[in-house]
Amino acid sequence: MKRIMNLHEIAAVAPSSRQLAWQRLEFYGFIHFGMNTMTGREWGEGHEDPAWFNPERLDAEEWVLLFKEAGMRALILTCKHHDGFCLWPSRFSSHTVARSPWREGKGDLVRETAEACRKHGLKFGIYLSPWDRTESSYGSGQAYDDFYINQLTELLTQYGEISCVWLDGANGEGPNGKKQFYDWPRYYEVVRRLQPGCVISVCGPDIRWVGNEAGETRAEEWSVVPAPLRDAEKRSRSTMENGCGIRLKSTLRFVRAGSIIPKKTTGCGMPMNCFACI
Repeated sequence: MKRIMNLHEIAAVAPSSRQLAWQRLEFYGFIHFGMNTMTGREWGEGHEDPAWFNPERLDAEEWVLLFKEAGMRALILTCKHHDGFCLWPSRFSSHTVARSPWREGKGDLVRETAEACRKHGLKFGIYLSPWDRTESSYGSGQAYDDFYINQLTELLTQYGEISCVWLDGANGEGPNGKKQFYDWPRYYEVVRRLQPGCVISVCGPDIRWVGNEAGETRAEEWSVVPAPLRDAEKRSRSTMENGCGIRLKSTLRFVRAGSIIPKKTTGCGMPMNCFACI
């Protein structure tokens, strides 16, 4: 049965303290730098030769100063993308900067970036891809979740305050076509326990993705995630090649969280503000 919320319920929706702190940042940027920068690809295939990672003039402080000059108040670093190459010397993988010639194998780009952010007054956030095309345990269930939690724990405990954990929903096949079903609640628990003030973005309960990578947004974007769309990113990422894979009735106008969904829909029946169809 369709439930229409009244204005009193909508007006009662309020952000958490962590959401409010994030909202007050207003403007921040994302650094996608890693093995793909060396190979000129958007998505790597995994198992790239670590020797390929050797940026000669890399200066994380220069990044931060450019962000600050532009008026940004936070920076998110892609610490590991889908290829699995880690920009820090993770103890749980050999596919890291420690095996590269950069800084003679002693470099840690996560640390350099985090320290530069602190020095110049910017908040620091991390992106850690759940999909890892190098890790052999991907697709094995709990064993891979343990691996992911170990790397997430490293990032949340070794680099000071983390303001945001950006969780991507990309969910490709692992060795022999195996599929990994991510233990999202377990990931959330680790973030909440180790960094209580940190927001969890995209595949998480705090910050809704704006819906596209074109740099365009609507005039308003609530950080409250409507219940019917809460898992949209997780589900559609795994089925994007075959369509959005999400089913909502086009008559839905108001949802429990108080956000308004336009009546206009796309061909798949999703509202026009569905991230998969923007």
